[in-house]
Amino acid sequence: MSSRILRHCAATIIFTLGGFAAINGQSGVEYGTVMSSNSVGVAASVKPPMPRTGLPDSPSSAGPGATSSSTFLPAGTAEAAAKTNRQFFQDRSGPDAAQVSLHTVPDHAEAWIDGKFVGITPLELKLAPGHHRALVHLPNMQEFVQEFDLASKQTQPIDLTLKSLYQSQVNIRWPPQK
Repeated sequence: MSSRILRHCAATIIFTLGGFAAINGQSGVEYGTVMSSNSVGVAASVKPPMPRTGLPDSPSSAGPGATSSSTFLPAGTAEAAAKTNRQFFQDRSGPDAAQVSLHTVPDHAEAWIDGKFVGITPLELKLAPGHHRALVHLPNMQEFVQEFDLASKQTQPIDLTLKSLYQSQVNIRWPPQK
């Protein structure tokens, strides 16, 4: 009888903890906040500002206070914006352009360079030498921001591994160890 009660209590605890993790993850997705666990650390609770997806020199990318009404664009619009933004960077890269290859794990993440949407990873880009900021986003994954410097005619691989917003496992020790 007591082992049956013990199994029932353990199952209740497992389902309760799993439910809290799912609710926390869902609220983070819906409201843009993430409660970080000890394994993720404080850096996970710092959410970078959502980048603008607009075209260069358009009202949506005019200044630091300007934002796009929606970061999710129809496929044709997003692809056109990415193509235009990649051309924007290439035109300004000059004869000393640096080559950047941006890869993410998993693939198919949305990528921004210096606040401009440049497409879906993996990507090959030509950028002007200097300081740049890459941001990648994939649904149900933590956004990842990396700043980097490019030298003249440099080839730079940038490999980013995204972490899930959801807890991957729950460890329960029964009976508790003293």
